[in-house]
Amino acid sequence: MRDIVETKLTGAYKGFVYSALFSLVGLIVELVVFSLCGSIILLTDIVHWAIDTTVEFFGLLALYYAIRIGKRFPWSVMVLESQAMLLSITLALGIYIVSFSSYLTTNYSQNTATTTSLVPAVATILGGVFTALTLVIQRRNYEKYKLEILKVDYTHALLDMIAAGAATIGVILVYYTQSSSLELLFVVISSMFIIHSLLEILKDIVKTITGTNIDHALSIKIYKKLINEYDNLQVEDVVARRIGSFYIVEAKIGVDPRERIGDIYRLRKKIISSIFEESSLIYHIDIKIFPLKQLARKKK
Repeated sequence: MRDIVETKLTGAYKGFVYSALFSLVGLIVELVVFSLCGSIILLTDIVHWAIDTTVEFFGLLALYYAIRIGKRFPWSVMVLESQAMLLSITLALGIYIVSFSSYLTTNYSQNTATTTSLVPAVATILGGVFTALTLVIQRRNYEKYKLEILKVDYTHALLDMIAAGAATIGVILVYYTQSSSLELLFVVISSMFIIHSLLEILKDIVKTITGTNIDHALSIKIYKKLINEYDNLQVEDVVARRIGSFYIVEAKIGVDPRERIGDIYRLRKKIISSIFEESSLIYHIDIKIFPLKQLARKKK
């Protein structure tokens, strides 16, 4: 079971590499076009791209740590990365809010559209193409590996394609009509996609930083299972934490100090297999083995 999960995670990780790279390239393309042509609609889409690119790389790192099944999951690193991710998103939004405020007080108040070229539409179309590639790759990966995080990613890619389509339509319509009201309307539409992404991201970040991402129901379920299946050990604690769409489980197990290392290692593998059976959303398991002190005293 462990080998199967590790194979699935490795495959999913490779898929996220492509997904993250496509997102980064799409962001760079739109930034270059914006520096040449400008357009508040394109700028709004850029903020959306920036947030999604940050999420893709964060998901890539989370999967990288999850693949290292034999090693402890670095929660302290994940908390630090969550804080960095939150800071990056805050900076991106801050810059956008300043730019949007400037747009309202200058262009919109003077009934002047910022979309004066069709080139931004080329950028948003290319962005839609990159998003479509992500959708195809991650959907195929999901059909192959059946990991929930892949389904979440390709579903999000589908929403991003709709966002790219809306931005493209907005650029074209505003270019031909030069309507500032129509431009503001499509900015608001694009902002809805940003808000949707932010709500999901902030929820996960806050839970990771505060440690409130513990699924108590799953933790208790695994705890009871281990107690029932293994009467030769003491289950000290079981904690199932959720990151995005998958779980990391940590179990503290007390064993007879007279047990041989080889037997303990085989027991650890059995425990990991038992835990993996509890949910297809469990991607990583940390088992902490410690000797039971009372048995150690009896041995003396």
